[in-house]
Formats: sequence, structure tokens, C-alpha cells
Amino acid sequence: MSVTDELVSGEIERMLLEARRLVESAVDRHRNEGRLLTALEPDEGTETAEQVVDSATCSLIVVLSGHHGEETTPLVAALGRAAARGVEVRLLARLALLEDRLFLERLDKYAPGVQVRLAGAALQDMVLADGLVGVMWSRASGPSREALVMRAPTLLRHLRTLFAASWSGSAPLADRRRLSGRTLGEAARRILLALSSGRTDEVAARELGMSVRTYRRNVAEITRELGAISRFQAGVRAAELGLLAPLPAARPQRAAG
Repeated sequence: MSVTDELVSGEIERMLLEARRLVESAVDRHRNEGRLLTALEPDEGTETAEQVVDSATCSLIVVLSGHHGEETTPLVAALGRAAARGVEVRLLARLALLEDRLFLERLDKYAPGVQVRLAGAALQDMVLADGLVGVMWSRASGPSREALVMRAPTLLRHLRTLFAASWSGSAPLADRRRLSGRTLGEAARRILLALSSGRTDEVAARELGMSVRTYRRNVAEITRELGAISRFQAGVRAAELGLLAPLPAARPQRAAG
């Protein structure tokens, strides 16, 4: 449903903004306590994050925004090694990573044991190991992007709680990959948008240029492929999987001549 979509995305966005506020607050509070928060040089973030990943013995929490692929891609092999030695690895990534074919190929090749979920909200890159130490990057892009090593227990506990809530409201990458081209296509997206808008079947069918019977058949098939048992659940699943994003506007055609 459109309202549900807004609630899901809005809640996750709120949680992640809260995480950012917690980090900024912790920086101010512990500025002179180097053991709890340590600022890294711009070129140290990825290497330190790999070390944190390699140090994990029980659990790893990883969040990738999708905006800094060159920095975060080297983490994939380290995540795979951690999963291979029995560490529970959970990776929350932004839906935009579905467009990064190279990243997905590396994930399949080097880290098949990693649990991956997708979120539509803006994310902040971070790695947390065993709830004891973590690395978080700033949102800024470019070579001067800052990173922090975090050992402050209260901050790490809050980040784990926020991650758990975001994780529960996200969709497994495997679920998205199981969808057929039919459900991922433009026609299915238009049907889902009509369904989520609350339009009656008659109105939606007329706007989409099909009979009510055909519209209802399509809705039933899409609902079944999404693994939903009701139209409402289908709307929730579509929102989680990023299927309700607005269609791209048609590009204006250049005048001949």
C-alpha cells in the first residue's frame, strides 16, 4: 500500500538518522577519549574495517549505502572468510546495489554464506564486530571521506538495536532475485502502483487499458509470486523489494533536423 510504503521507508530513515545523531553526540562526548572513538585518516577506513571483520568470532553487522563501491568492495572477501569460519554475517545494503552487477558477482563468488537484505532508505556505511568494535564512515563522498573506529559500548548497543529494526523491515536479496521478469517489468509495476493507490479494480483496469478480469488475474499472479496471501501483504512485500519506485520519466526526443 502507498501508506505502508511510506511508513516502512520513513521508519527506517528515522532510525538511521537517529544513528547518525548518536554518532555525532558520541564524538562530542568522547572527543578526548581516544580508546572509545578514534578518527581515521581518509585512506585507513577500508583497511581498518577489514581488520575488524577478520577479528570477529561470533557476529558481524555490515551496512552498505551503495555510494562508495570502490571503498567497500574489498570487504566482500573478508565477509566471505568470516562466514566460512562460522561467524554470522548480516549485510544490509541499499536497493541501488541491485544495479551493481560487479558487486553482486563478487558477493556470489566470495561471500555466498553472507545473509543479505535490501533497504530502500538512505544508509550509512558501517561494520560492527561482536558488538565490541565497529567502523563507521561519514556520508561525504570522495577521497577525504572520514571514518571512525568505535568502541563506546552505549553507542554500539544503540547501533545494534537500530540495525535490528532496519533488518526486520527489509527484504532478503534472494527474494528479489527469485522474481521473474514479469513481476519486475513495467506492466507489473504499474499494476502494483494502481493496487497500492487504493483504486477499485474497475478504475485501475480502465486506466491500464485492460479488462477487469485480466487485471484481477494479473494481481493474483503477482501476489502469488511475491509469496503474499493477500493484496495488502503483496503491497507490503512490493514496498520492501523496491517494486513501487516511481517509473522513470520518458526522455524528451530530440527534434529531427
